[in-house]
Amino acid sequence: METLKLLVRAIIFLLFTLTMTSCSSGWSVANYELTPQDTTVNTVFMEITSSDSVVHWYSGRVYDGSNWCYRHDDWEEVSRK
Repeated sequence: METLKLLVRAIIFLLFTLTMTSCSSGWSVANYELTPQDTTVNTVFMEITSSDSVVHWYSGRVYDGSNWCYRHDDWEEVSRK
């Protein structure tokens, strides 16, 4: 009976230790804690800021002419300056 109590105490201690050492305030990937800077960068779309400071999201290549903006859900005319 004493062995069982000791085993239960050891398991509780190990679970508590693992929980406290691996717990973070946010998301983590492979023990690397993600900061707000990591999570706000758009990695799916090409993010373009226009001359009037409006942000647009395009998928794949951006061509001179009509491009689909996923952020505004509309076709937009794009040209280089």
